[in-house]
Amino acid sequence: MNVLYDSGNYYVAEYPGCGIELVDKRAGRGGYLDGALEQQFRAGMAHLFCDHPNDDSVDEFLGGYQALLTNPMVLH
Repeated sequence: MNVLYDSGNYYVAEYPGCGIELVDKRAGRGGYLDGALEQQFRAGMAHLFCDHPNDDSVDEFLGGYQALLTNPMVLH
């Protein structure tokens, strides 16, 4: 697992060869991206980071995936 991004609002982790996990910390919900959606997400992140973004712009980009975050986060 590789942490790609971690802010007060979002957490993004990569599982090499498997996909990407995206977690909205405020809403306590997460989702898993793989296949074509993972590739689209990676391309968007690469484009975003070419412009040296701040946390607000990255969080805004990640907010575009909010509808996919349907799994409640549960602590064990």
